[in-house]
Amino acid sequence: MKLKVILFFTGKYYQSIDEILKDKKAKKLLWAEIIFNDEINWEKYKDKIEKDYKKVAIYYTNFKYLFQNRKPLPEIKEKIDEKEIRRFEEIYRFLNNIRSL
Repeated sequence: MKLKVILFFTGKYYQSIDEILKDKKAKKLLWAEIIFNDEINWEKYKDKIEKDYKKVAIYYTNFKYLFQNRKPLPEIKEKIDEKEIRRFEEIYRFLNNIRSL
């Protein structure tokens, strides 16, 4: 798997979605990987990552303007917890800073 976010934050390579789901740290970052890395066809893993995929769809719906070059995701109109938004913003800013280096 060509992971970006999880690889950067964990320093580990994962060969499958099952390996990611078994690692607590990687699992916590899966939603960020899905939303910031659309090179992977996440649709084929939907049955295994249903909760994370839904979370990403909610983020996508709320912050669609940030993802104009991303493959479209389903739209789910729900509010996001303030703590979750802060984490999203941290990762978003961090990834943008890395891309600009």
